[in-house]
Amino acid sequence: MKYASNSFLWSELKCKCGCNNIFIQDEAIDKLQRLRDILQRPVIINSAARCPIHNVHVGGAPKSQHRATKNSPSTAFDISLQGLNKDAILSAGKLAGFKGFGINYNTFVHVDNRDFFATW
Repeated sequence: MKYASNSFLWSELKCKCGCNNIFIQDEAIDKLQRLRDILQRPVIINSAARCPIHNVHVGGAPKSQHRATKNSPSTAFDISLQGLNKDAILSAGKLAGFKGFGINYNTFVHVDNRDFFATW
């Protein structure tokens, strides 16, 4: 299967280390598609699923929402600010149903499908 959703290829969402880990929560993918539909613009994903080894390699938190295993799939996406406005991504992310937002980055906005609201 080539597409994870109408607008996103699995190759955009898989772990960047080459292991091809694509354990991502279906609900999170649906929300990512909604975010993109709300923006009505292409969205570049810097990071989505990360195998446990790659998560450590990039300095991810041990309980990162990006960390992806079969039993605990990723719920997170780092969306590039290239061609997009940070406030627009945040607004679309909230409308899409995401609850986790990392906003203190210069080149991307983190969104995730956690169970509670969190912003950092």
